[in-house]
Amino acid sequence: MPNQEPMIKVQDVRFRYDPEQPKYAVDGVSLDIRRGEFVAVLGANGCGKSTLAKHFNAILLPEAGTVLVEGMDTRNEDHLYDVRQKVGMVFQNPDNQIVATIVEEDVAFAPENLGVPPEEIRTRIDEAMKLAGIYEKREAAPYKLSGGQKQRVAIAGVIAMRPDCLVMDESTAMLDPHGRAQVMKTIRQLRAAGLECKVVVGGAVITGDYAASIGADRYAPDAMATVHYAQEVLGG
Repeated sequence: MPNQEPMIKVQDVRFRYDPEQPKYAVDGVSLDIRRGEFVAVLGANGCGKSTLAKHFNAILLPEAGTVLVEGMDTRNEDHLYDVRQKVGMVFQNPDNQIVATIVEEDVAFAPENLGVPPEEIRTRIDEAMKLAGIYEKREAAPYKLSGGQKQRVAIAGVIAMRPDCLVMDESTAMLDPHGRAQVMKTIRQLRAAGLECKVVVGGAVITGDYAASIGADRYAPDAMATVHYAQEVLGG
């Protein structure tokens, strides 16, 4: 893995929400994420973890520095569609990602908008729902589901797009212990299934979520400073 080209390469990225203010939300971060890795981005509240994560699929663009996804500069509008095909993102609140009134219709929403053929959509959504552990609820109304089940619907919706990398931004932060355990089980299943990279902000990339980061290959502490990895590799 050390000789492998990074799938996501962050180079000295700086970003601030208000260009007239001196303080940067992300200040000089450099970070490489390679295929097959499970990386956890950890740090205190407000240190810039979620801001950094939103750079991975061009929701935000750097004020200075570069973010490359498979060699594509996220600032190049011509690459926007391809970048977002490569990197899928699950947010903290699943209600912000669920758009349909039936679970399987919600999971099918993104592939339909990508123009995936109907017969392939059926295959994709069934695979995604099973992988996310929500298949038995495929005909249910999302509003009747628990927080953990809703988050798994959101995860299935992203998986159905078949991204190479899954970014999870504090995706268990709003859940009770049972819901957190459900999502953690899903994360482990995704890893076992061989999703190319996972980033957990707190992979898939996970940000800020200490519980969900257990078992990560690497930890990227405090996004407010240049990131240095802890080299300890955990089992799991």
